[in-house]
Amino acid sequence: MTRGRRSGVGAALILAAGLTAAGPAAQQAIYQKATQTVAVYATVLDRDGHLVGNLTRRDFQIFDNGRPADITVFSNDQQSLMVTLMLDTSYSMQSRLSLVKESTRRFIDALQPGDRLRLGTFAEEIAVSPLLTGNKADLLRVLDEEVWPGGTTPLWAALDEAMASFAGETNRRVVMALTDGISTAGHVDPEVVRSHAINDSVMIYVVGMEGTTLGTTVVQLADDTGGGHFEVPHGATLAATFARVADELRHQYALGFTPVALDGHLHTIDVRLGTPGLSARARRSYMATADR
Repeated sequence: MTRGRRSGVGAALILAAGLTAAGPAAQQAIYQKATQTVAVYATVLDRDGHLVGNLTRRDFQIFDNGRPADITVFSNDQQSLMVTLMLDTSYSMQSRLSLVKESTRRFIDALQPGDRLRLGTFAEEIAVSPLLTGNKADLLRVLDEEVWPGGTTPLWAALDEAMASFAGETNRRVVMALTDGISTAGHVDPEVVRSHAINDSVMIYVVGMEGTTLGTTVVQLADDTGGGHFEVPHGATLAATFARVADELRHQYALGFTPVALDGHLHTIDVRLGTPGLSARARRSYMATADR
């Protein structure tokens, strides 16, 4: 694996119009050249935390800086995955490394046609594979040969390099980090990481091992980007948590709206539902600029 490098992906705004079916090419087809549109991916849950996948465009409202925005794109088709999975391999994870690798192996085995995954690790060094692929043999080779323990936990730097690995990609970009604790190393400011996530439209998921207390700042980052945070509960399996995240990503609603103003400022996004008892989790802000 190689060390990641940040480059300006830019792009809260994307060109969009129309509906789509699943798959990488089809996902790009959601946001085709028509009008500048802000992309929003929404996870909808009921009161019991179950995914809800049968809503229509009329069930959603989007507010841009508090003002109603026109929903110009809508799709509830199953989506393919494009994920950079960062594994904490610090010293404190040594006793769990076999579990982590086996759970990741099962995650790889469950990939579907059209899915793409990249593996990375963070400890003494941060290493990000150059391969963003659905080839299971290649991913398993990386997992078996290039994942080893040692060092501290540079979580924020790892998230930043994982986001940088998506340079040039235009589909939905997701970083999922597995860790057993808060960041204990690295010199990357969390606010810089947050800014990169917002500007580059990257969704962050953080999974904490059993007994972990995730830091409030990284939990806030996950919430702000429309991702999620999970702490593997006692008696549950890491593989089941990975599967839960994948299920969410496959069943998110793809929405798009026309900005109320391209004023170069950070705008808030509020996704609301008209059905009582349902909640939507989605990104909470975007940079209202036409620059890509």
